[in-house]
Amino acid sequence: MLKDKRKQIIQYVKDHASFIKHNAEVLDIYEGNLRYYVDKSMRASLSERYYNSIKDRILPINVLKRYADKVSTTYSRPPTRTAKDESSQEFVDFFSEKLELNVSGGIADTYSNLFKGFAWEPYVDKSGKPAIRELAFDRFLVMSESASSPEEETIFIKFMGSKDGTEDNILLHVYTDEEFDAFYMGGGEASEYLVENKGVNVIRRIPFVYGKRQKSRLIPVLDSDIIAFAKAIPIMLSDAAGAQMFQCFSILWAIDVDLAELKMSPNAIWDIKSDRSSDKNPQIGTVKPEADTDKVVSFVINMFVMWLETKGVRVGSIGSIDAGNIASGISKIIDEMDVWEIKKRSQKWFKKDEEELLNDLLPKMHQYWVGSGMIDPRELPAYVENPECVVTFEEPTPMLSRIEELTNVEKELDLGTMTLKQAIEVLHPDYTTEQVEEVLSQGVINGLGQNQVRDTEIPEA
Repeated sequence: MLKDKRKQIIQYVKDHASFIKHNAEVLDIYEGNLRYYVDKSMRASLSERYYNSIKDRILPINVLKRYADKVSTTYSRPPTRTAKDESSQEFVDFFSEKLELNVSGGIADTYSNLFKGFAWEPYVDKSGKPAIRELAFDRFLVMSESASSPEEETIFIKFMGSKDGTEDNILLHVYTDEEFDAFYMGGGEASEYLVENKGVNVIRRIPFVYGKRQKSRLIPVLDSDIIAFAKAIPIMLSDAAGAQMFQCFSILWAIDVDLAELKMSPNAIWDIKSDRSSDKNPQIGTVKPEADTDKVVSFVINMFVMWLETKGVRVGSIGSIDAGNIASGISKIIDEMDVWEIKKRSQKWFKKDEEELLNDLLPKMHQYWVGSGMIDPRELPAYVENPECVVTFEEPTPMLSRIEELTNVEKELDLGTMTLKQAIEVLHPDYTTEQVEEVLSQGVINGLGQNQVRDTEIPEA
């Protein structure tokens, strides 16, 4: 009985507290609250006086958001979803549209790159329509009691929040394929959630799709470098900004001088007297602090590029980046990132996730929603036990520079394996038919030299 495992489940959640906290912090930074963590780190590492003097110069450049958005492009071109017959296709098309699967998939893709996992949860919204939510990996956990497949979940734990903010009052909803239970982290009963279902999972499967991104593990290993780099880059740049501020001011020094009150101002006259107790010549001068911020920036950029490469991202030419163009320099690096290998791996995972959702979970949810009266059956397509839907993503290709694209097309034209019309369509996929015809009528295309081939078909030898 699931009810008999409450203590074990509570201990399991506590054992993964650091995992949950880490993911919550990653999500908080991604959603924009970076300054809080940078401020906290700098406050702890700097003297109070120095920190207070530079805190307004903190530069919270959020590279984590830019990185995650760049690599999460699996749904930039939506997949095709093909079912076994017409009624099955209607079922698939209905839920793909109503659940906005392409939008939901984009969010799930971001979560999978931030946490190496996410969960899809179909539900009925306030208007009585089917919907789906994406759970970040700080809002659920999975357990396995399988001896033969310990990497597959048999228990799903969803965190429903705490009514007073305390850990003991965090409500847990726990599912297996057969049972449902609800209780609080402190061990307290939540019997009001068991009145109607009597502890039975009427859907007869865990009502979530767990999209994990490590095949051999149930819970993925944390990428500790994500938070480290998300905070380290703005911290180092903020240090450089603080150093630059103090570089603007000179330090006055004096030896054997009896100083009166001296004020820094234009046209000031200082009345300086020698120290009568000393037989040495009085001296006064300045020290101009110098901070090599360009070296700091260079170090930051090199570390950032190295980190991206460890993530499987190929970075193109970044040019010259110094303290004067650091923000635009980081943006350029991200723009030049080639993420096709990451996208290709992600497509394989989402193919599996979507097919589980469309072929197994949604048919069961359809039965439950209609059977329980949650949705009028006239609002849904006809029930299909298994649409046998096949999800197909367009094969990604490596990113080429504009020069590389032009060179490749020019070689194809020279070999006669491509027509001018095809070349225009490759180089300008956003052109309308009218625009393509306009270029053809001119008989030229930018960057292809004097090749004037106009045929729409490859000529015979």
